[in-house]
Amino acid sequence: MTTLIAPRTPAATLPPTTPPRRTRLSDRYPGLVPALLVLPAAVGLLLFVVVPALLSLVASFFSVPLAGGAWQFVGISNFQRVLTDPAVVQALGNTVVYSVLTIVPSLALGLGLALLANRAGRARPFVRTALFLPMTANLVAMAVVFRWMFAAQGGFVNELLGFFGIGAVNWLGDSSTSLLTVALVGIWRTASLTMMIFFAGLATVPLSIEEATRAEGIRGIVKLTRITLPMIKPTVVFATVIAILTSVQVFDTINVMTQGGPLGSSETVLTMVWKLGFSYYDLGAASALSLILLVTLIGVGILQRRTLAGGDR
Repeated sequence: MTTLIAPRTPAATLPPTTPPRRTRLSDRYPGLVPALLVLPAAVGLLLFVVVPALLSLVASFFSVPLAGGAWQFVGISNFQRVLTDPAVVQALGNTVVYSVLTIVPSLALGLGLALLANRAGRARPFVRTALFLPMTANLVAMAVVFRWMFAAQGGFVNELLGFFGIGAVNWLGDSSTSLLTVALVGIWRTASLTMMIFFAGLATVPLSIEEATRAEGIRGIVKLTRITLPMIKPTVVFATVIAILTSVQVFDTINVMTQGGPLGSSETVLTMVWKLGFSYYDLGAASALSLILLVTLIGVGILQRRTLAGGDR
C-alpha cells in the first residue's frame, strides 16, 4: 500500500515588522534647536548689555555709595550737576568739534575710495582688502603706533617735517593741536568703514545704468550727484549714521594717545564718563551723562534718517 505524502505548503511569509519610529525632541519642538543655538549669545547680551544698561538708567537718578549701603534717590540732580560742570561742558563741546572734523571727511574719503575700488577691474579684491585693513587692525595697538608717530621728540611726523626744514610741533601736548591730531586718526579709521559701506551700495547699481550713462557721455561729478548718489541713498543714510555713532563714541584712541589732555582739550563724552565713574567714583553722574549721550544719539539717528531719506519713512 502506497502512502501518498502531501507536499508541504510553505508557511505564509509575514511582512517584516517595522520598529516603532522614535520621535525626537526636535521634531516635537521645531524651535528648540535654534533657541539652544541662540541661547549663549542671548545670555551674554542679557548679562553684559541689557542688565548694565538698566542699572545705569536707574543709577542716573540715585546717589550710589561705592562702599555699600542703600542707594539714595536724588531725582534729576545728577543731570543738573553734569550739565553745569565746566569739565563736562568742555567734553560735550569737544565731542561736537571732533564729530565735525571727522564725519564729513570720513564720508567723502570713504566714497572716493569706494569709487576707486569699484573701478579697479581685476584688482578690485586686492584694492578692497588693502583699503579695509584699517578696520581689521586693533585700535588700541594702532593708537600706540600713532602716539609714537605724533610724539614731540623722535616722532615720525616731526622727523618728516624736520626733513623739509619745519620745526617740531607738540601734536599731543598742545591744547590747540591735540583734538585735531586724534581727529586725523578717527578719519583714518572711519573712512575705511564707510568705504566698505559705499562699495556695497555701488554694487547694487544696475549695469544697464552704467552702460546708459557711458553711452550718453555722462561722467564725473554730474554722474555722481545726479545718478549714483540718488540711487544709493539708503547706503548714504546708513553710512552717515554709522559715521556719527563712531565719532560720538570715540574712546580708545583718545584714552591711549592723550587721556583727554592737555587741560581737557581732547576730552570727549565717553572719556569723561570713564573718569566720572572710575577715577572720581561718581557713578550717578557717570550714569546720567551716559543716558544723555544715549538719548542724543537716538535723536540724531532719527533726525538724520528722516532728513536724508526724504521723510517718506
